[in-house]
Amino acid sequence: VQNRKLRQALSCAFDFDQLNRFMNNRLYPINGPIPSPLKGSISGTSPYDFDLEKARRLLNEAGYPDGIDPSTGRRLEITIELGSASGNIRQMMELMADMFRKIGVVLKPSFNTWPAFIEKMNRRQAQMFQLGWVADYPDAENFLQLFYSKNESPGPNHANYRNDRFDELYEKIRTMHDSYERTSYVQEMVDIVIEDAPWIFLYQPMQFGLVHDWVQNYAPHAFPYGMGKYRRIDASNRSEWLNVHESTTLDLGGN
Repeated sequence: VQNRKLRQALSCAFDFDQLNRFMNNRLYPINGPIPSPLKGSISGTSPYDFDLEKARRLLNEAGYPDGIDPSTGRRLEITIELGSASGNIRQMMELMADMFRKIGVVLKPSFNTWPAFIEKMNRRQAQMFQLGWVADYPDAENFLQLFYSKNESPGPNHANYRNDRFDELYEKIRTMHDSYERTSYVQEMVDIVIEDAPWIFLYQPMQFGLVHDWVQNYAPHAFPYGMGKYRRIDASNRSEWLNVHESTTLDLGGN
């Protein structure tokens, strides 16, 4: 989607609260490209908070009054590529389509196998797509690299976003030590990305886990997905639990 006003309009049409209800309140809002608690994350009000009136105004400014594509005289249609056809993804796309429908835009999902999806990303064959990013290390640069023009597809910048000022700042911060100057550059880069709106910032997922009482001192890791640390195993309690569990399993397997 090359039209910045159109991208901004779609961002304002996204209703986080509606999606969060669908996901049983297991989401955190995210207002920019960097998740909390990293430096550069945005808290509070976003310029793209759900606002249908603003979305419709931006859509008109983009050249699609009331969602009508002047080149066809029909509703603007946008195809979104997806790397799964699971029930959860299908339902989420129904919600997203309903959100866009409220401003007159038709969202058409294209469900792919994961290999076919990645192939489309690498070949730049997606008008719109859904992806997430899990940090490799806890620094804003790990997320900002996704907007660096030299990382365009088949690199991680699958939006194929390009902004010369952003690139200039990125090339500075990636070799700088943590400092006030670096933080100010990061903030400027975040502001640029938010203004250009190459992404719709959807959510940060909330993770849940169950831990046995014989697993002690457990703490979730700050950034690797689904990883824990500091585990201390009470071997005696674990053996007792295993004995009970194995006995129960044998009992259930009888006639």
